[in-house]
Amino acid sequence: MDGAGVADGVEDAAFHHALHSDERLFRYAPWAVTTDRTANLVGLQTWVEAWETDGFGYWVVEDRPSGRLLGMAGVRPLPHDKEGVANLYYRFALECHGQGLGREAARAVTAWAAEWLPGWTVRAVARDDNAASGRTAASAGLLRGDPHVIPGDPVELGPSRAWWLPQVQVAGADERSVGAGLRDQMLDLWCAVNVAGGAVGFTRDAPRAAVAERLDEALERTDDDRRTLGIMRDRGGRLLAFGWWIRSDDGLFRHTATLQRFMVDPDVRGRNLGRVALGGLHAVARALPGVEQVDLVYRSGLGLGRFYGSMGWVEVGRAPRSIWVSADDRRDSVWMARSVTGAPLVAEGSL
Repeated sequence: MDGAGVADGVEDAAFHHALHSDERLFRYAPWAVTTDRTANLVGLQTWVEAWETDGFGYWVVEDRPSGRLLGMAGVRPLPHDKEGVANLYYRFALECHGQGLGREAARAVTAWAAEWLPGWTVRAVARDDNAASGRTAASAGLLRGDPHVIPGDPVELGPSRAWWLPQVQVAGADERSVGAGLRDQMLDLWCAVNVAGGAVGFTRDAPRAAVAERLDEALERTDDDRRTLGIMRDRGGRLLAFGWWIRSDDGLFRHTATLQRFMVDPDVRGRNLGRVALGGLHAVARALPGVEQVDLVYRSGLGLGRFYGSMGWVEVGRAPRSIWVSADDRRDSVWMARSVTGAPLVAEGSL
């Protein structure tokens, strides 16, 4: 499955009309069905114009092997929005329901938006009685928010629900200072990742004091120049993920940055928030002066290669069994790299 591009063809227009005139797809909002072809064509044109004015919008989703159109998904600015809010949208033909395609598309869209739309706040809106839509939003990394009134919805039915995508921000000196609360949240998260078996420099039974010492050293060295800390919180201030970009003092490597201590709260595992956080960190790296390429090292045996590979990283080196986890557990140390633009890496090639 992949995006077929801007919905601007005759086939796309017919498919758009079929989706938005099918009453079966509007069980929770029957008033929103539009059976008039001209009205649907006008609606589609506003989607096309979003691409032309903002550079992003909704995609047509197609089956990769056959090219068959399945649905539509993406993010676009809300009409007349002045707050930088982009709406997450997903709608699939009825025969595609129950196959996880909406979930797959929404997860891909939010990871993409976290990386390429860092200045935008991504939001989805669903009715509380539409459990399937809420599950899709949650699985894509959005967090349940407050009731939200959609203009034009029947007042007697009450408000819908807003779902918000958390964002990665650079932690400034004030946030990193003693007493600001970030340090304690980072320590709690790091220890939780250790207990869950994460490969972040410790084993499961690492003493909290040892983790605190390592964390305090890292925070003390974070300087907004060579060491940049990215953090992701929910709208209530709870820390969900963090990671450092480390740049070298060696001029030969001035165009590179290394990702270190990237970790996500185990309590949100399976919610796509790892991809969202990593996408946001990609955006942070792209904004660092002169950085063109990033790299990282991970411990084998945890499926991390598949995770990073899904986000555009490629393996460039491996030291077999070089990590001692225990007397009978040795892991590979794996080196991966990525362009900050996502473009393919091209080796110089000589020996």
